[in-house]
Amino acid sequence: MRNCFIIQLFILQGGGIIGMKRKAWAAIGVIVVISLIASSFAGCIGGRETSVDIIKKRGILIVGTSGGFPPFEVINETTQQLEGLDIDLAYRIGQELGVTVEIRNMDFTALIGAVKTGMIDMAIAGMTITEERNKSVAFSKPYFRADQAIVVKADRTDINSPADLAGKKIAVNQGTTGDFWVDENLVATGLVAAQDVHKFGFASDALLELVADRVDALVIDSPVAETYVAKTSGLKVVYTIVTNEYYGICMKKDAVELIEFVNELIEKMEDSGEMQALIDKWF
Repeated sequence: MRNCFIIQLFILQGGGIIGMKRKAWAAIGVIVVISLIASSFAGCIGGRETSVDIIKKRGILIVGTSGGFPPFEVINETTQQLEGLDIDLAYRIGQELGVTVEIRNMDFTALIGAVKTGMIDMAIAGMTITEERNKSVAFSKPYFRADQAIVVKADRTDINSPADLAGKKIAVNQGTTGDFWVDENLVATGLVAAQDVHKFGFASDALLELVADRVDALVIDSPVAETYVAKTSGLKVVYTIVTNEYYGICMKKDAVELIEFVNELIEKMEDSGEMQALIDKWF
């Protein structure tokens, strides 16, 4: 826009180089003006940096996630670094872009806002594609399918189905589809009091609430529930709630080129078997 203004001002003034007496200077002036106009039109009309160009120019892909959600994103106790299926996927996207990757560990409820404001380029956090979320952000094509599950202490015998959660205290990862399911199916129907739903920004904190006996059950994504049970003694999954959810990579709606780039990479990984190999690595 700045070049456009300069050219318009130069032409309106009707002088400058073109008004000089010497023909040689006049010819040079015409060439300069034509060059400026051409470059200005390129910048004003067709020279917009794409969402992919911006990341490549920066040299860093900034990815938001929310730890404590194994096997998708969890802190490695030895290295104290995040690892998991989603983390590997983030680095694979960075590799394809030819840039380094910066992972930002955030409260799950902050991820969509961070994408919308441009604080992060994308969120890869076991995030389910939903109609409501699609109103404010865009998603890649799905890369994983999941359901919800009910987790309780191994010695509990009174909770075996969603109906048994009536009157109980429940932990959820706030802002997730597990949280939404509890609100819609238990709180809204009067089976569970709103104050008896303990909500946490990180899934691992919801797990700790169950381990500490401050709640009766945990409702969370089924693959995460299975991982918790496998790695934490004294827990069991008593019921799988079939919700047919699909995880996608969350990006800004106007990041059209980045969305297309990610979708093409996911398709490439699926066709080559690389995506299945990545899933098999963590399951």
